[in-house]
Amino acid sequence: MTRRLVIAVDCDDVLVRTTPFLVDAYNQRYGTNATLAQSHDPSYEIWQADEDLQVERWSVLGETEGYRDLGPDATEALILHDLAKNHDLHLVTARNEHEREFTLEMLNRELDGVFKSMEFVGWYGSKGEVCKRLGADVLIDDNARHLYGAIESGLPKNGAFLFGDYPWNTSDSGLKRCLDWPAVKLAVDNIAEE
Repeated sequence: MTRRLVIAVDCDDVLVRTTPFLVDAYNQRYGTNATLAQSHDPSYEIWQADEDLQVERWSVLGETEGYRDLGPDATEALILHDLAKNHDLHLVTARNEHEREFTLEMLNRELDGVFKSMEFVGWYGSKGEVCKRLGADVLIDDNARHLYGAIESGLPKNGAFLFGDYPWNTSDSGLKRCLDWPAVKLAVDNIAEE
């Protein structure tokens, strides 16, 4: 018999490919040549701006139509709809509260009815605390820091899925790696059948 799981799903770089979009948009708008591997390095040399100006520029890009139109592809949406038939999915994101409206628009457009709730923790909040409150069995995130925090808060270690093949998460070991949504589906099915 398959067990119904509570699954927490990150938004940026899990549901949508946010960082690749933003790096490309930044390069085009501001004439830089940053790479995805440099995306988490705030140095002036890469972004041709001090940290305050970088924050301002990222905010401008976050207001663009292209950013707001990001969403999963058709195959990913199909897998998420399929998972929602047998499990309780919750969006748990480090996005800030001011991004709620257009995030909800994306979910309604691409993933209507898939998520039971949207939890915004902001850049410095704890996804682990949210997972504990939800009783999550699984957290799918591209950032190992959030996964380790969730494990410390009680998430089963086999339910910490490190998503994607990004420069910022390739060296983390000891976590279940899921490169794409078909791999997530298989890993969820395996846990549900334990």
